[in-house]
Amino acid sequence: MNQDLKSRNPKFVGLTRFWGGQKRGSCVQVTVARKLGDPVPADKFFDSVTLSKQEAVALAQDLLDFASGTEVDEFDAPVLECQTDFTPADKPRGN
Repeated sequence: MNQDLKSRNPKFVGLTRFWGGQKRGSCVQVTVARKLGDPVPADKFFDSVTLSKQEAVALAQDLLDFASGTEVDEFDAPVLECQTDFTPADKPRGN
């Protein structure tokens, strides 16, 4: 079962907690409305990111570094990997 969480920016950001399966445990989905130039049919949807608690902590630390001006530039960033252990049964359901 998923549950909406209170956001500090509720007009622009939606937070949903959901069960990410045995490997990921409790996760959060961050959802924002798409804002592009000339809208096309796909723009009626949303963009989202799903994070485990561990991933959310790491992202929160990165965002706090950015907000406080202590972020570090990275010139040789690693190639990002797709999550391969996220099965359709693990996907959150809409409310």
